[in-house]
Amino acid sequence: MNISTAYLRRRPWCGWFVLVVAFIAWPAGALWAQPQGGARVYDEQLRVQLDELPEAREVGFDAGGWLNYVLMSYDDQANMRHRTLQQFQVRGWASLNYKGVHKAYVRGLLNWDVWATNDAVVRGRDCDNYNQVERAWYQFDLGQLLLNQTGKQQPVGLTLKVGREYTTFGTALVLSMPLDVIDLNLTAGDWQLRAMLAKTIKDSQNIDESAEVSSHQDRCFWGFEVTYHGLSNHRPFAYFLNNSDHSTPRPRSQTQRYDYSSRYLGVGSTGSLFTPNLTYKTELVGEWGRTYSDRATDGQDEICAFAADLQMEYLFRVPTRPRIMVEFIRASGDGDRGTSAVATAGGNRLGTRDEAFNAFGFRDTGIAFAPKLSNLNVYVVGAKFYPLEKFGRLFKKLEVGTKVFFYQKDKGDGAISDSTATENSTWLGWEWDIYCDWRLTSDLSWTMRYGAFQPGAAYDSSNDSCRQFLYTGLTLSF
Repeated sequence: MNISTAYLRRRPWCGWFVLVVAFIAWPAGALWAQPQGGARVYDEQLRVQLDELPEAREVGFDAGGWLNYVLMSYDDQANMRHRTLQQFQVRGWASLNYKGVHKAYVRGLLNWDVWATNDAVVRGRDCDNYNQVERAWYQFDLGQLLLNQTGKQQPVGLTLKVGREYTTFGTALVLSMPLDVIDLNLTAGDWQLRAMLAKTIKDSQNIDESAEVSSHQDRCFWGFEVTYHGLSNHRPFAYFLNNSDHSTPRPRSQTQRYDYSSRYLGVGSTGSLFTPNLTYKTELVGEWGRTYSDRATDGQDEICAFAADLQMEYLFRVPTRPRIMVEFIRASGDGDRGTSAVATAGGNRLGTRDEAFNAFGFRDTGIAFAPKLSNLNVYVVGAKFYPLEKFGRLFKKLEVGTKVFFYQKDKGDGAISDSTATENSTWLGWEWDIYCDWRLTSDLSWTMRYGAFQPGAAYDSSNDSCRQFLYTGLTLSF
C-alpha cells in the first residue's frame, strides 16, 4: 500500500484521472442489464491480466499486488429498479521458484462492495466486504529436474500441479473457472496428455439458477485431455469431462430435488489458416447425463445436448494494428423447458429428455444482454485497433474496439437464461458493444465497456425496451 501511495505522489495526475473516469462512467439514466453476466465479462478480462505471472528468477521469491476500482450501474430487471455498485479491491501475491523444478504461487483478495443508497441486492447491506484466497498452488516439474541434472532435454516430461487454480479444458467452452485441483500433465514427443481431478470452491456461483442452489455448489470434476503438437499451424485436441453434483439446497424442498450431473466429450483445434495473420479456434462438444426435472422428487431424466463454437480473427500488419473477427456459437435448447434454460425449477418438463446444453465455460456474449450458453445461437462481428500508437509512449497501448452480436433461440418455443423472453419466436435481438483498454504505464491500466441490447420478437411489449450496461475500472500494480 505504501508503494502505491508513493506512486501516486510521483504522478499526481493519476488521482485526477480516477475522478474524471468515475464522473464519465456515471450513467445519466436508468440502465438495463443482467448484472452477473455483464460483470463476468469484466472479471474475465481482469482475470487474464492478473494471471499473467511475472517472469520469475531461477531461484528466488517475488511478491506484489494490485489495487483495483470498478464502477457498474444497471437496472435490476426482475425488480424494476436502478442499482449502482462500486467495488474496491486489494490483491496481494507471492511466488517462489527453485530452478524451475519447484514453483509455488498464492494470491489473496480483499473486496469492498459499496452500493448507492438503498441499492443493495440484500436489504441493509449497502456496504459489504469479503476476502478469499483466489490462487494457491504448488507445481513440480520432473522434466525440468532431469534437464538440470543431465543437461539434456528428456523425451518425456511430467508436471504435477496441486491447489487452487483457474482451470480450463479445450477452448474454455465447457470449463473455465477456479477450482481446487490436482492437475497432471504428461508430454511424450508431439503428444500431451492431461488428467484432472477437482472440486468446486465453497459458495461459488452455481450454473443452476434455481433459488435454493444458485448461490453455492458442491461439484466434483474429473477428466482428461489429449493435445497433438506435431502440426506446424494447428493444435488439435480432444477431451472428456465428468461433473458430479452434490449440491445441497438451502433450504431443502419437499417438492423439488436438485442434481445436475453431466458428462462432456469435446474435440477441436486452434491455430492459423493459410497465413499466420488468420487465426482460428473451434470446438464441438456433446453432453449427456442425468438431471431432476421441474417438480421432480423421485427419478431423473436423461440429458442429451451439444454445443459448437467457431472463431476467426485476422490481423492486418499495418500501422495501428487493426484486427477483425467473426464468431458463431451454438448451444442446443429444449422446447419444453418452462421458464428457464439454466435452472431445475421451471426447467425441463418431467418425464422428458433434457436437450438444453449447460456447462461451466465462458464466452463473451455481450455485457448488456449477457445470455448463458443454452438454447442459443450467437453471431458476432468485431474489430479493434490502436488508433494513437504513433502519438507518443502514453498512447501506444490505447486499444479501441467494438463488437456486434445477433441472437437467436435454438428452439423458438423453449426458454433461455433470460426468463422474460416468453414469446414463441427465435429472434432474440441484437447488441452493440464498444470498449477501450488503455495501459497508461507498465503498472497502471484503465478499461471501459458500454453495451446496448435491443430485444427482438421473443420479448413482449413490456420487455422490449433497449437495455444498456456500462462499466469502467482502474488497475494499479505494485
